[in-house]
Amino acid sequence: MEDTSFLMDDPEIVKEFLTESGDHLEDVESQILQLEENPENIDIINTIFRPIHSMKGSAGFLGLKDLGTVSHELETLLDEARKGNLKITPQIIEILYEGLDILKKLRELVAKKVEKIDVSGELVDYDPVIIKIKAVLSHPETTESAPSKPLHLGEVLVEKGEITEEDLDKVLEEQEKLQHKKLGEIIVEKGIASKESVDSALKTLPVATTPASDTVKVDIQKIDSLVNLVGELVIANALIKDILESTTNTSNKNISHLGKIVKDIQDQVMSIRMVPIKPTFQKMSRLVRDVSKKAGKKVKLEVSGEETELDKSVIEAIGDPLVHIIRNSIDHGIEPEEERIAAGKPASGHVYLDAFHKGGSILIEIKDDGRGLKKDKILKKAIEKGIINENATLNDQQIFGLIFAPGFSTADKITDISGRGVGMDVVKKNIERLRGKVDVFSEEEKGTKISIKLPLTMAIIDGMIVQVGEQKYIIPMLSIEESIRPKKEDMSTIQQRGELINVRGDVLPMVRLHQLYNVEPKKHDPWEALILIVESEGQRCGILVDDLIGQQQIVIKSLGEQFRNVKGVSGSAILGDGRVGLILDVGGIMNLALN
Repeated sequence: MEDTSFLMDDPEIVKEFLTESGDHLEDVESQILQLEENPENIDIINTIFRPIHSMKGSAGFLGLKDLGTVSHELETLLDEARKGNLKITPQIIEILYEGLDILKKLRELVAKKVEKIDVSGELVDYDPVIIKIKAVLSHPETTESAPSKPLHLGEVLVEKGEITEEDLDKVLEEQEKLQHKKLGEIIVEKGIASKESVDSALKTLPVATTPASDTVKVDIQKIDSLVNLVGELVIANALIKDILESTTNTSNKNISHLGKIVKDIQDQVMSIRMVPIKPTFQKMSRLVRDVSKKAGKKVKLEVSGEETELDKSVIEAIGDPLVHIIRNSIDHGIEPEEERIAAGKPASGHVYLDAFHKGGSILIEIKDDGRGLKKDKILKKAIEKGIINENATLNDQQIFGLIFAPGFSTADKITDISGRGVGMDVVKKNIERLRGKVDVFSEEEKGTKISIKLPLTMAIIDGMIVQVGEQKYIIPMLSIEESIRPKKEDMSTIQQRGELINVRGDVLPMVRLHQLYNVEPKKHDPWEALILIVESEGQRCGILVDDLIGQQQIVIKSLGEQFRNVKGVSGSAILGDGRVGLILDVGGIMNLALN
């Protein structure tokens, strides 16, 4: 293992290299996928060459010999391909992927060393990929279909008869002295060819696909600090509003204006943390390619909604659940080619990955056109494992939800790719930790759809403040369908099921918050109080409260480790009167009160 102790002399430069190289490797991975589809596209080869060349230079500057060696060999391979001396074959694609994975591992080792993590036992053997590259370069497959070397501007002008070879040599000598000047500019300035001729020649050249970036990289800790300060500003604004609400109309107008400014600042600051989901989706393209090859199936991934933006912390946490779900879709959802053809389906399976906004949340959907989930098999397995009672009556949604039970699997044999159900409980827990929820929809022989609903941000929610006795609680607006004051005849009580409310023909269970939290209410009778109709995971119920205080943007504060697992409560917030209000988890309340 190479000695990299010198990295700690200037860790800031190394961290910058890690960020930059991470971006480069993500770009390269997505471009190799495109090159596999279009092996003769010189633009794509050039787009892969540039970041590898840049990484080689940075690694050399930092003295990272291993990274520099692998980057150099990959750069040589790509240079031969872009010159037209090497045809891009499936073998070359595999070498590029292997080299990319090696670079990722070497970069990860550097990252661990910067974090002062002991990596003495971790070795990355890159000799096999270097041997493969050298073997290919010593016996290149030169065929007529190999991509031709792209012409430069000067060569195009010579071919068109606009300038002579001698003129071009003189201009190139001049350009070497004036490196900041473009070839076309020198040709026009010297009067060797007209601007129109140069412009016409430029149009025949391949256009660079990497646009200039208008972004500035900012340390995430600075952004988090800014988010916290804006959170305090929101709280301070709510406190002032509460105190001055009873004063003159002029004051109210000014407070309202201040509130609007604070809201605008808050929205802008929160948007800084928002990043597109595209890089995460790109990783899934590589995953589908690798897993389908390993499973011996033809599977195509179709992606949409890549530009949908999510909070950075949510993006980082959603990668693993997506990997697990997609692996399951390919390994157990998509049938082998012969089985698909026999069922009248296309030979290639399809996995669809989509992200879009819906009602203030982000929805990520993973669909496949495979064999679907078998309800009878799931029920039988769940009864065998004692997860449900033999006499239980469950709807489709509840049956499919059983795959998220710990250790549940319907797989006849466990493969090294996945086992549908094994680990799906971890998927659900990870999504719920992000204050999201996951639903499964499936049709036998048609396919399965898994829908993940996530909040836009982890820091702020729109909440309805409700009053019960002297206490105030916050219920997330996403969970609320409507608020009603029922008539006396709409209420009924059934033994073992508690109180029920009739809402336009739908009979729903009713939860009394004051009973759950041992609070003395001001109103005991539902027809004198208010009922909020709420929904969670396909279930609905009514929550009885004394009154609604109003809707407000709530800055979420953690309850700390001590109260992490309090059921029915997901966090807390400082309200306008300076008191702490509990943020209620509607799903948790239903489980507490109705089960």
